[in-house]
Amino acid sequence: MKTFIVYAGPETVIAVKANNKDQAYNLFAESRIDDEFLSEEINNFIINGSLLSKFYCDEKGSFFDDYTGEYPSRILKMPKDKREEYVEHHIQKNIQNYWSDRPEFAEEYLREYKKAHEDEYLEEMYTPSFSKEFYIDTIKRIINTGNWYDGFEIAELDLVDKELQVIYDK
Repeated sequence: MKTFIVYAGPETVIAVKANNKDQAYNLFAESRIDDEFLSEEINNFIINGSLLSKFYCDEKGSFFDDYTGEYPSRILKMPKDKREEYVEHHIQKNIQNYWSDRPEFAEEYLREYKKAHEDEYLEEMYTPSFSKEFYIDTIKRIINTGNWYDGFEIAELDLVDKELQVIYDK
């Protein structure tokens, strides 16, 4: 086993024993499953403050108008039944595109999204039940956007033939 250092911003630096960098990344992502902020990002089906916001759009932009809290005028112009169908179609398509290489995770997210929206009164209290593998994959996707941690880096620590090794130097 090798030792890897995971730098996830100035507040989080973790040493990981793993066979390779991919395994180190998986172990780090698994350790973040209970992180309050990542958990909220994934588990909350809020259209303007969670992972769902990435899917709540079409080619022309978001379905959420930040100023009014409603659909933008281009969507409001549609008949109500067509509007809901159009929005749901694009949400589903965007979810499937996000996990295009892992369709089982797209299905898992869609299943929980639909459960959360079955009863609008319970929607805010609903806690999804995602698999550990789903969380690990999704956390890595979120981190890979480059917007979650400042300067995320995984480096192998190898001091066998050296006295010093720079892990991260901005």
